[in-house]
Amino acid sequence: MRRFRFALSRLLIVLLGALLVGCDLIPVGEEEPISNIETIIAGTPSATPTATATPTATATSTATPTIGPSPTPTVTATPTATPLPPTPTPNPALVGFSYCSQIAGLPVSRFSAGLQEVRASGNPAFEQLDLVFDLSPGSPPISAAVSCLNLADARIVSTSATLNAPYALQIDLAGWIRDDRFAESAIAQTITFTTTRAISQAWVIIDPQADSGATILLPLAEPVPFRVTLSQNRLSVAVARSATFGVASDTLRVPAAAPPAQIEPIYFLFDGDVWRLDQQISAAGMGMNPRLAGAVNLTSSAETETYLAVSPLGDYLVFCRAEPGLDPADAALAVPSTLWLLPLAGGEARPLAQAGVSCAEPVFSPDGQSVAFAVDETGAIPTQWAVYTVAINDGEPVRVESALDEWSRFAPQWLSGGRLIYRVEAPDGRSSLFLRLPTGEVIDVGADLLTDARLVTRYRGFGALIASPSGEYVAVEALRADDPGADLLILNSAGQLVERIGEQRVILPPPTPTATRAPTATSTATPTATPTGTVTPAPPTETPTATAIPTATPESLPPQPLREGPFWSRPLGWDGEGRLLYLTTLCASDLVQDYQLYRWRGLQRSELLATGQSLGGIGPVTARNQQLFYAAVAGAEPGPRGPQTMSQRYPTTLWIWDLAGGGRAALLELARGVRALR
Repeated sequence: MRRFRFALSRLLIVLLGALLVGCDLIPVGEEEPISNIETIIAGTPSATPTATATPTATATSTATPTIGPSPTPTVTATPTATPLPPTPTPNPALVGFSYCSQIAGLPVSRFSAGLQEVRASGNPAFEQLDLVFDLSPGSPPISAAVSCLNLADARIVSTSATLNAPYALQIDLAGWIRDDRFAESAIAQTITFTTTRAISQAWVIIDPQADSGATILLPLAEPVPFRVTLSQNRLSVAVARSATFGVASDTLRVPAAAPPAQIEPIYFLFDGDVWRLDQQISAAGMGMNPRLAGAVNLTSSAETETYLAVSPLGDYLVFCRAEPGLDPADAALAVPSTLWLLPLAGGEARPLAQAGVSCAEPVFSPDGQSVAFAVDETGAIPTQWAVYTVAINDGEPVRVESALDEWSRFAPQWLSGGRLIYRVEAPDGRSSLFLRLPTGEVIDVGADLLTDARLVTRYRGFGALIASPSGEYVAVEALRADDPGADLLILNSAGQLVERIGEQRVILPPPTPTATRAPTATSTATPTATPTGTVTPAPPTETPTATAIPTATPESLPPQPLREGPFWSRPLGWDGEGRLLYLTTLCASDLVQDYQLYRWRGLQRSELLATGQSLGGIGPVTARNQQLFYAAVAGAEPGPRGPQTMSQRYPTTLWIWDLAGGGRAALLELARGVRALR
């Protein structure tokens, strides 16, 4: 019997081993979809190490036969010709440091306190500024907002020249009440530190007319990550001694592989004219410097072209043309403009539709036979837009809605079956999406999207709308109501929600067991998991003991709720196979855009194409077949990075990324920005 049991056990082991080997041999193709965005983000840092860590893999392969090569292609579903950049090894001393804007305490909480001491201390990896306050009895805790910014873009003109530094860390104490305790504080306009290098000065800015608030600027020679920690009476700002990224970190601005042999024709607006990017032309001038391609001016008129669209077959252009000498972007009142049609096979441009005072945002129908556009019917302020359609074969413009109400209708997009979806806004700030059916019926499909199941307002409005070439789907930028940033919504042609991408989730910290818990009990790495900038107390062990503030400080404040998820998700365009390309910005930062580029392949199926960090902005983007064209802008508007950069004042480079072949190259350098890329 014992022999029988022994033989049976050996047989079971052999069978189990065969099953395990069989599981390990299940093929996983390179096109295997990734189940959700969280899986991609969680797996991204390990994508590069797994490709090079062959010694470790061989040492453990016999012990873990079921977790070998099969999961790896699922995480790294990027084209083999354009691998993700290497993930740098993090410095343990910089846990919790980032370029994200950070809030300490409750946002804009008013507090009463006197500033007792300002000191700076050093560490091999970072330097730290400590502000020690004496809170008034019964005062709420300290609150502050800290961000890194470019002084050239900051709205602190008088101080920018005096600081003699390109960057600064801004500590905004907006809730500091100007009472007697504030007046007792020994605050000098300039504070100089002699024992630290990264933190050499602190400039204090106080508005004498305000009843609260003060701003402290720390000049910086380069953008560096930072960390903010808070105890009941001490605000600490730690600054890394050096930057953690360089030129190679900005993937979308780094050439890769060989440039594509053929470039899909694209069109853009520059200096009020319509231009075509042509690979065969290399003429310079007009504020342009060809790199891989040149540009041909298609209009070269005294008038100003303001909006642009290309037909699905690439045989026609439509654009809005304003009166000579008037630029609608610089005018306070409406500038008259007309919709024009230009055949690309040859022939002169001709007026297509004159409706109302001016036109905007034209878009071709999927069959290329009609154009929908917005019309300013009155020229009054605020602008009251209406949506019109017109056939390209000498048709008359037709208003899609007969209703005359408070809604302003604009940004139309065609969907399949002759449907139109467009944004609407009311003077009182309400916003929604309307869907017009071929029967003439209009449905408010945005109302259910703006609120959740408990009728709590989720979004304050909508941004960009981009329909797929077939009109089966439309990507919608949804602006959050209570939190900064935007989600990305995918709707079908009936206006129904298919998927919500980039949604932030609130993570409540565990309850504090006792009120007298030692500060060391909060030594968690939560800031690294919350790129949105929520601040929790930092491990006191990382504060230099030689110059640290005495440990007899009040207990640390309880951790604040954390937010998980990207700050901004923005649709870019649809490729030739109907797959959406979109960009997420991981956190709100006034200086560095930490981005990820994805391709949506269907419900819960997105693949990561690129990650990067940039000091510049990303302007208009378009996709033609398997080629992605985008405007890399040298700067961005003041405020958090994430939305499309609209400014025209920064130098701009047009890039191409051949997603099929992997080639990425700069096409054309421009002295100023572009207004549209189609």
